Amino acid sequence: MIFDTNIFIYADRGVESARQLLLETTKRSISAVTYMEYVPFCRNKAELKKFEQLLTALHFKIYEIDSHISNNARRYVRQFSLSHCVEMGDALMAATAIKHDENLCTANIKHFEPISGLKVYKYTP
Repeated sequence: MIFDTNIFIYADRGVESARQLLLETTKRSISAVTYMEYVPFCRNKAELKKFEQLLTALHFKIYEIDSHISNNARRYVRQFSLSHCVEMGDALMAATAIKHDENLCTANIKHFEPISGLKVYKYTP
């Protein structure tokens, strides 16, 4: 399962169900976008180190952005940005999940609803 950035933010804010979801999921991954979105939420280098240790300890796979993912994400933004507020980060995560045939776990399904072929796992805090 690919985790959206908002799951890490909920866990960081002490939402126990988000923490449990991260701990109990067996196959864990993120898009490089999630890494790049989450790092600015860290208040200092110690928090960044803790985040990176979590990724390592729980064996998160980080999917890099390639040309296939980029091309599909551009298509999603072109098709759905005006109608459904699909932005760059969401489009890249969706394209990554589709390419790797994984569920995308998010608390914000609105931006992902119009994307055909995307399997979404809705997290409710």
